[in-house]
Amino acid sequence: MEAHNQFLKTFEQERHDMKEAEKDEILLMENRRRFVMFPIKYHEIWAAYKKMEASFWTSEEIELAKDSEDFKQLTDDQKVYIGNLLALSISSDNIVNKNLIEKFSAQLQNPEGKSFYGFQIMMENIYAEVYSMMVDAFFEDPKNIPLFKDIATLPEVKDKAAYVQKWISNEDSLYAERLVAFAAKEGIFQAGNYASMFWLTSKKIMPGMAMANKNICRDRGAYTDFSCLLFAHLRTKPNVKITERIITEAVEIEKKYYSNSLPVEKFGMDLKSIHTYIEFVADGLLLGFGNEKYYNASNPFEFMEGVATAGKTTFFEKKVSDYQKASDVSKSTAPVSKDINFDDDF
Repeated sequence: MEAHNQFLKTFEQERHDMKEAEKDEILLMENRRRFVMFPIKYHEIWAAYKKMEASFWTSEEIELAKDSEDFKQLTDDQKVYIGNLLALSISSDNIVNKNLIEKFSAQLQNPEGKSFYGFQIMMENIYAEVYSMMVDAFFEDPKNIPLFKDIATLPEVKDKAAYVQKWISNEDSLYAERLVAFAAKEGIFQAGNYASMFWLTSKKIMPGMAMANKNICRDRGAYTDFSCLLFAHLRTKPNVKITERIITEAVEIEKKYYSNSLPVEKFGMDLKSIHTYIEFVADGLLLGFGNEKYYNASNPFEFMEGVATAGKTTFFEKKVSDYQKASDVSKSTAPVSKDINFDDDF
């Protein structure tokens, strides 16, 4: 924490001025119409919500009967890996996730954005249910996954909780900084989980897990892109070095996670490739927030090509420089440019 405070001290006056300027952010100012839906004022934000609404899915769509049979054919190491992955996924989703979303929603003062966050909160329940269904189908009882008892003691899990505390829960953080950190939490934390599950299901086994993984991965990508969209509407944005620090810190935590807590080599994957994939996702997020790439990494996994993930900007096909003009929407109810492409899969 000392290194964190020392780093921010470099930007102390700049961040103080921005904290004051935040009071005049249109998206965050008290709005008596915040619970009145129409007329739509922020068309891009509303379109994001409607696209998420159109992608709604439920746990009942996930059939795990064949998966249970396929699971029996896996190696012991692969079974242990999947058990640990499920345990860590459940714990990761419980890192004050709903509380964080509720906090973002409470501070945001427009009904379009509140609608999106409300939808996300509901979907979190479905993800938790699906992960629990998998535990039930493959292991019968959480007690059969030893890691469940020890999760709170894992250094990388503690590091993730500390990351959330210092960048998102901290009252001194700027709203824009919290958006970046939340996008990193949604997009970088567990990026390797999704890749490893896609690697397994690319072998044409475990179709239920494949469908669930695809849906959750797609949704998480949309949540990170939504953070980029809100960020672009803000006038007060953090120094690019702070944005870079937030995202690269998440990368380092996640790399250690796959070296220690969830060793992917036992699953049959290459650790270096997982690290490169995490860097690839991080570069996409950096671009989404108006930064330059930091790692210049390429996607090492062919099976992830075409998969909607965080950092691939498939949800909103505009650069942040174009979104700067979006803040002007707050001064008018005029519709936004029709240049924006909302038809691509996200």
